[in-house]
Amino acid sequence: MKDERTPPPRKDGRPTIRDVAALAGVSPATVSNTLSGLRGVTPDRQRAVLNAVATLGYKSNHMASSLRRGQTSTVGIVVPDLGNELFAGMVRQWEKLAPQSGFEMLVVASGEDTAIEARRIESLIGRNIDGLLVIAADDDFGSAFSVDLPPTVLVDRASGHPQFDTVASDNFDAVYRGCRHLLELGHRDITLLIASMNHSHLRDRVEGYRQALSEAGLGKRERIVFGGPTAEGCRSAIEQDLRRTDRPTAIFAGTYFAMLGAVKAISALDLAFPEEISMLGFEDSEWTTALRPYLSTVRQSPITMAQRSWQILLDRIKNPQMPLRREVLHYEFVLRESTRPLPKRGRPSVAKRATAKGRAGASGSEAPID
Repeated sequence: MKDERTPPPRKDGRPTIRDVAALAGVSPATVSNTLSGLRGVTPDRQRAVLNAVATLGYKSNHMASSLRRGQTSTVGIVVPDLGNELFAGMVRQWEKLAPQSGFEMLVVASGEDTAIEARRIESLIGRNIDGLLVIAADDDFGSAFSVDLPPTVLVDRASGHPQFDTVASDNFDAVYRGCRHLLELGHRDITLLIASMNHSHLRDRVEGYRQALSEAGLGKRERIVFGGPTAEGCRSAIEQDLRRTDRPTAIFAGTYFAMLGAVKAISALDLAFPEEISMLGFEDSEWTTALRPYLSTVRQSPITMAQRSWQILLDRIKNPQMPLRREVLHYEFVLRESTRPLPKRGRPSVAKRATAKGRAGASGSEAPID
């Protein structure tokens, strides 16, 4: 049976916003609000509109609407490194959200360099972007620009910035609770491997580590190793720590690349893992369960972080005068095989190590910490 709601096509063959509204059974205003990402549209109506858009192949005339609004319907995305799976995951989610809201995206990478970041952001601003989503290379974001910034949301980093909306995880609590878990397993020599102290989120992680040790009466046994922003730098730094006669019994790898570097160092030194060394990593990804032992991790959600930052940016574009937003997101621990109770000092026998390295058939379960 023919769908009576389907309107005849325009003479030029292109569907209009009224066509979408008719097929979805809503008003043209509801279609416009849905595609602009505005609130107040029920989930059922949003789905009806998006299904109608897909069915008709509707594409809004961004140029005409941009001229009317003085906007380009374009958002700039600035990330330090797409090799980081958290950042790449957020970009993939923003790529899904942008067209649903009637926006296009321009993505640039800063390489953790503030000068490159400033140049590329000024280039984006020269394209008349409507807003920015930034994973900043430095806490002092915004001070070096010679032009005014459009509506901007800082994501993952610089959570206490006084000028911009921010969305980030509770970095202090994540490392504090992670260290408490290692302490409960009996570990007392715990190394925190982290990039640097150059960012507020990294300083928060260091403070969480220190607080956990201090409460356990182990403040004088603090071991913090700085490996820089690359996996190779982290590998080199933690390898030196692991070569010491008083090497740690556990590592908290406080960044994505610290986790990669630590795994490489443990393998290079042929340590029985996790029999001789436990490890908890910050960030979860597919490769953490690709090889044994499966890694215990702090899991952040790139999807949630992207969704919340996107909505705040849309709100800021719509209402530049709204109060600053500070969103702190939840995380979870996923306990797998790389964290174990403190072993006896000394390396296990060759036979024991061979058994440990040959347990590829063992099962690996996930057990989030409450």
